[in-house]
Amino acid sequence: MNRILSDLPMFAPMLYTPADRSDLDLVLGGQRDLGICSVAICLEDAVHPERRQAAAKALCRTMASLKSVPRSIFIRPADVAALEWLIEHLPLEHISGFILPKATVAKIHQWVERSAGLYTLLPILESRETLDSVGRRELAQACAAHPPLIPGARIGANDLFSLLGGLRRPLGRTIYETPVGRVIDELLEAFSAHSVQLCGPVFDRIQDLETLSREVSEDVHRGLHAKTAVTPRQVQTIWESYLPSEQELQEARCILDPDGPAVVGMHGGMLERACHTAWAKRIIRLKRMHRAATPVKLSC
Repeated sequence: MNRILSDLPMFAPMLYTPADRSDLDLVLGGQRDLGICSVAICLEDAVHPERRQAAAKALCRTMASLKSVPRSIFIRPADVAALEWLIEHLPLEHISGFILPKATVAKIHQWVERSAGLYTLLPILESRETLDSVGRRELAQACAAHPPLIPGARIGANDLFSLLGGLRRPLGRTIYETPVGRVIDELLEAFSAHSVQLCGPVFDRIQDLETLSREVSEDVHRGLHAKTAVTPRQVQTIWESYLPSEQELQEARCILDPDGPAVVGMHGGMLERACHTAWAKRIIRLKRMHRAATPVKLSC
């Protein structure tokens, strides 16, 4: 049986790694310091098509040899046939779910059916439907139709850049300073209408942690859940960016105080219980998760 997806993997960074990396056993077994994150094992774009079957077989052997798994592990198959093969051959007690790449409405329903509704699925919003206003609403409806199997969706930046005329993220710019930023804001509108959580996209300029920090700040202010990382160097920056400030905590506690007023001024702003309660609960939830998670020293 698969593990139920807890709050932490939704908020913690998801670190992507190819399934054919030579030290995958050390990564999955906890012998690599990765920071506080879940791990996504990619059998799609990160692995050459001719090597995917061999990589899948090696992944199954590696996972079968593990005595314990210290973090949440998600597997990203290339297609539904690969999903079915993995369900048949993987030690499923070690994984938290599967990642559905290039999600479409048809694929979402198909993967739910083929997985017999037993395994958590995380769709990646990176298909042409994601760029269409009607397609976005239909994707949101498809995700919302399968709770709790689909606890949220992740945004796929690089495929969206490619679909928007073969673009790539410019150096020194956050995604919100590119055409994909508009797409993200419209995805938030569509998915929020169905109470489906969205997670931020990958930042592939791996040496530029300053711009990454600015981008995660924009993610947080938009209500996106934690971001995808491509290197442990990014994990700590992302995780720390989701730690609420003391000012935010003070305001959240004031809003949630059952004996407090309906409206109060604090730190030069107005706090309104009727409007800000959901925000305040999210801030407290983030703080509790940061407190509960044990910091890990990174070795990159």
